[in-house]
Amino acid sequence: MLGQALGLKDEEFDALKGDFRASPLFTDREKAAIAWSEAMTLNTAKRDNKVWDALRKEFSDAEIVEISLACSMFNMINRLNDSFRTELESTEYNQRQRGAVGVTRKTLEEYACVVCKQNK
Repeated sequence: MLGQALGLKDEEFDALKGDFRASPLFTDREKAAIAWSEAMTLNTAKRDNKVWDALRKEFSDAEIVEISLACSMFNMINRLNDSFRTELESTEYNQRQRGAVGVTRKTLEEYACVVCKQNK
């Protein structure tokens, strides 16, 4: 739901389910962030030098920390929800909430860039 609220298109979701690395829908920077998040989720990041090198090429240290913390937070939430057998809201309920909290791509980028600007 968050991805949809931020403007991700169905084609992008489909590409994420397949080989996102070969998709022209994502930039090299986006592909590096997605690959890093995937490696963190699969617990292969420590030994995946190719993914690490691509990430270092595209992002600053502060940005890497931000990406890693966001990924870690969602992984933690997912593991807790899975472990506790949490019943999640229905897709229909979540779609009705879309936009209710005012989260947009612009507001997230503005928030995320605060850290980056402080380290330049």
